[in-house]
Amino acid sequence: MLYFMDIGQNFRFGFYTASPADRMAAIKAAGFNSTMLWWGEEFVSSDGTKESLLALAKRNGLAVKTVHFPSTNAHQLWLDGEEGELYTHQLLQAVRDCSFYEIPNLVMHLTRKLITVPPNQTGIDRLASVCVEAEKLHVSLALENTRFLAYNRYVYEHLDSPALKFCFDTGHANCYTPDEDPLGLFGSRLATTHIHDNYGPAGHPDGLTAPSGATDLHNLIGDGNIDFTAVGRRLHALHNTVWNLESYCFAHSKYYGLSMQDYLNLSYSKLVALIKSSKEVNV
Repeated sequence: MLYFMDIGQNFRFGFYTASPADRMAAIKAAGFNSTMLWWGEEFVSSDGTKESLLALAKRNGLAVKTVHFPSTNAHQLWLDGEEGELYTHQLLQAVRDCSFYEIPNLVMHLTRKLITVPPNQTGIDRLASVCVEAEKLHVSLALENTRFLAYNRYVYEHLDSPALKFCFDTGHANCYTPDEDPLGLFGSRLATTHIHDNYGPAGHPDGLTAPSGATDLHNLIGDGNIDFTAVGRRLHALHNTVWNLESYCFAHSKYYGLSMQDYLNLSYSKLVALIKSSKEVNV
């Protein structure tokens, strides 16, 4: 049944001139039962604080099952010295926040874009301390697949913790690691998802890119070349119940120009169609 599924829309989906309250209400009105939040301070000016967004989600009857730890300083995990210690302290606090607010999944990156500090024992020791806390507080630390799957593999091979999970990002897999199989490698640890589309490493056929200039477009399902029929079936086979859209309505999207509510309605219909197509669902 669909009511056993978390059908989520990332709160930062675009339309940033609309108030946070209006955006949250529109997510609910489209049919979603869950939203995914950024667990940092970078977007306070447009979105409000993370605590205020949690309150808005609750007021609208939306669950929050996944939050994303800031990725800006992800490379600091592997650095000796104060930067790395501060990063670890912030990660520990985020785990405690998740426990306090009853959020089961905290997503994190292991690298920052092309900044690739070699993985090392310092980082493993720091993650081990975070995992001890996560285990105690029943929070999953979900490592996302980004550009370099070797980092995920290194952590899973050097650290054994039931709190150490995986967040599968469909767009990153298609854009950054098309010749690898992150879901095959790490799917046994799957806890949550980021679902969005793109055109692979070559980028958009018309030369359009994301605002960052990247080919990681974060498009709506169907605005790209990902085989979502295959993806959906694999996620279903792994008993996935957390389906989070991480798509944005930017100028490169073929749906740019829709109203906020029409865009979210379309987003919801496409995600539900994916979930239904992954198995036989009675609604």
